[in-house]
Amino acid sequence: MNPRAITVVALILVSGVSGCGRSAPSSQMFTLKGVVRKVNASTGEVTISHEEIPGFMSKMTMPFLLKDRSLLDDVQPGDEVEGPLRVTYDGDRVKDVDLQGLRVTSTVPPNPSFFPISSAPETLKPGEVVPDFAVTTQEGKTLRLSDLRGEVVILTFIYTRCPLPEFCPAIDAKFADLARRISTNPARAGRLRLLSVSFDPEHDSPEVLARHAERRGARPPLWTFAVASHDELAKVAGSLGLAYVPGTREVEHNLRTALIGPDGKLGKLEGGSAWSPADLLRTAYELIPANRKD
Repeated sequence: MNPRAITVVALILVSGVSGCGRSAPSSQMFTLKGVVRKVNASTGEVTISHEEIPGFMSKMTMPFLLKDRSLLDDVQPGDEVEGPLRVTYDGDRVKDVDLQGLRVTSTVPPNPSFFPISSAPETLKPGEVVPDFAVTTQEGKTLRLSDLRGEVVILTFIYTRCPLPEFCPAIDAKFADLARRISTNPARAGRLRLLSVSFDPEHDSPEVLARHAERRGARPPLWTFAVASHDELAKVAGSLGLAYVPGTREVEHNLRTALIGPDGKLGKLEGGSAWSPADLLRTAYELIPANRKD
């Protein structure tokens, strides 16, 4: 049994779809539908965040090996795809999973506002001014980054439908930690703002963000969720290294969290979700003018 089949068996057992107690056919055909998240042309693997496959597997994100590697030539992250999936059994056990084809059903339209992850422009350096841009908050109000001058801002980018625990949900959890820490010091709480901006305006309306904020425990003015149009995001995305490619159901993206001083200048820029809330907050406190500290 090959390693991929072992992985698939483990996933099936976790999802509750097991072959135990049934008379399994030698093979079955299913239709896989999902969104491409990564393409590895050298190995012939495509990582797909797929929908539930009724009778076989819950929705999840996993790599699939394509024997015909030429099928990957026209596939890119963010594309919606579907293809025939053959599952071969050895008795009651899954022996192999073979994605026999792949067809792009919806492509990401080219748009200069979107920065492919592989070619994001050079980012700002600490001490440089972060470009101004406008958002609509969870309360339906227009807010510009420049409106927050005089306060220390911790800015991040997310979208509420993100399915990967180590991406947006992890950032939400870290911002919740920041909010708890800041709230223990009311004097300093008035000097800092946490701003989570969605890059999914097609879905994340103020109403959606308000519900999401309530679930996360985010309360303005300390922690505000907001959404920006693609044109507004284009003003700041490149300078902070934010890269995202919209899709109908999911958004291919990286992670960027920026610490911005009261003068609007970049204090620190974090990538990924491994940064420490305690360390970031320590740096944030250092940016508060001395005559305004408690």
